[in-house]
Amino acid sequence: MARGSRLQASLDHAKYDAAARAAAAKKAANVAAAAKAKARPRSAAEKKADKKRRQAAAEKEKILAAAQAVRKAKSLQREVGGGEGDVDMKDGADEAEAFDMAAAVKIAFASDATIPIKGDDTVLLLGEANFSFAVALVSRGHSGHLICATAFDSQADTYEKYPDAEAHVELLRSKSVRVAFGVDAGALEKSRDVGKGKRWSRAIFNFPHVGKGITDQDRNVRANQEMLLRTFRSVANVLTEGPSAFPIVIQKKGKKGGANRKMPAVKKRPARAVTPDDDDEVAPSNPFDDDDDAYKVSSASIVPASFTPPNREGSLCITLLSQSPYSLWDLKSLATRPPPVCPGTASAKCTKYRLLRSFEFVPDAWPGYAHRRTIGFKAGVSKAENEEIVGRIGKARTWEFAIAQEDDE
Repeated sequence: MARGSRLQASLDHAKYDAAARAAAAKKAANVAAAAKAKARPRSAAEKKADKKRRQAAAEKEKILAAAQAVRKAKSLQREVGGGEGDVDMKDGADEAEAFDMAAAVKIAFASDATIPIKGDDTVLLLGEANFSFAVALVSRGHSGHLICATAFDSQADTYEKYPDAEAHVELLRSKSVRVAFGVDAGALEKSRDVGKGKRWSRAIFNFPHVGKGITDQDRNVRANQEMLLRTFRSVANVLTEGPSAFPIVIQKKGKKGGANRKMPAVKKRPARAVTPDDDDEVAPSNPFDDDDDAYKVSSASIVPASFTPPNREGSLCITLLSQSPYSLWDLKSLATRPPPVCPGTASAKCTKYRLLRSFEFVPDAWPGYAHRRTIGFKAGVSKAENEEIVGRIGKARTWEFAIAQEDDE
């Protein structure tokens, strides 16, 4: 009996050893296979996919961290005001809620972007296309009753050219934004929605273009120059007057100055991308240093409950790509040294402006903004989001102008 038990134990031990050796061999094979796969050169597609996964993970981590920071800030505000206690995001919080704060997060990420709009500014948006910039402005917290968003096309044409426009318009109107169609930036006096009088402290015209499909570059440049000159003249009649936040630099007249100057000729030389050195042409000191946060993310200004234009000098912001053919339009010269007579008029004098500053236009600072071309948008054909203005040879840049004072003449 004892002999049988010893035999059975010996067999069991042998089976155990065999199973252990098999498991060890399998593990070794798996390790070898993994090492072989790791040593195998990865394809470009695999590397690109890995990079995208890492970027997505990093972006998600940033969003959750930014959402946490926003909640902490709000909690601190409540504590100072005697409200509820801390409502910090816990580990098990719903991630969807964090991603709902994407607008605030994008603004935080683009905190270095220059935002030329204060909370109490009355804002006139020109050439809005799909009205996504107006939506972005509201997303930043600007009061809808202080905004008038306009499009050159009729309502029917706008909705046909830009499929997302109708939803944007509905949202804007629900936020008390005034929306107007068929508004020519060069003939604002014809629009009842824009109104009469100097009531707009900021006029914004992003990526203007006549959109006529002119293939000849010289004629195309000239058509857009005429459109801009008409816009300068028309906007001057609706910009607010008051103290300037920028110092007025008096420049001496050059030999080329004077009333006999003609419209700038079409440049034949290759376009030069604008560099940070071009900012040297602007006022030497930054007039917003003392209140910089009010321009970057939100405004500390008291927002009027009714439409009340602020008592300060109004400005016109025009955004273009700093590359050909847009750089050939010679935007700065058109504004600061215009020809004597405005195109499209019998004898109307062009309005002279002074350049306040220029700065990079950062799409991420405007959550929800999606650039659209003047010719319209077709799914599967047109470039989505902001691919038309991001990653190009030249960067998108905004030039801010104010009407020249008599001392500048």
